[in-house]
Amino acid sequence: MENTMNRTFTTLFAFALLVCGISSCTPDDSIYRATEQSVQQFEEAGVQNMNNDALFVAEAASANMLQVQLAGLAEGQAVSPEVKGLAQRMAADHGRMTDELQTMASQSNFVLPTELGAAHQKSLDNVSARSGLSFDLSYIKTIVQEHQNLLKRHEAMADNGVTMEVKQYASRQVPLLRQHLETAQALERKVQNI
Repeated sequence: MENTMNRTFTTLFAFALLVCGISSCTPDDSIYRATEQSVQQFEEAGVQNMNNDALFVAEAASANMLQVQLAGLAEGQAVSPEVKGLAQRMAADHGRMTDELQTMASQSNFVLPTELGAAHQKSLDNVSARSGLSFDLSYIKTIVQEHQNLLKRHEAMADNGVTMEVKQYASRQVPLLRQHLETAQALERKVQNI
């Protein structure tokens, strides 16, 4: 039993290092903690191979929180009315995505982080430190980068998720994330030409 637990922990830790190397999370990171808690719950229930699904759910929760918090900043600080409009759309859409994710997570026993992951907090801090047109540009650039990552991750999970609930959640979000990315990229080009 102890040997199995050690192997499980070693496998999870190696997986977390691989993923966290990309997203720069640590054991203190809220995404890492939520993922670890989810996997532990699933393993205690006899369900294996839930690492990627658990990580995706935790990342998605943090990413949605980031979008809502960034939108709140932009609604108050953005110079451009178009940036404020984009922020309102992001807040509404990612709020709905959060609600849907919370429902799915609750029904499927995934643990969600209650605060931003370290990489998402760094993005929020970077944008919030700016003002004026610099704020608008930083906000849009962050939206584009985050949505490129979100879109890739949701597409991958729609195809490769272990649980049907995760696959369906990811698949439903892909068209909206693609629209967000295209809208933000178009606005980025427009603002850069001012």
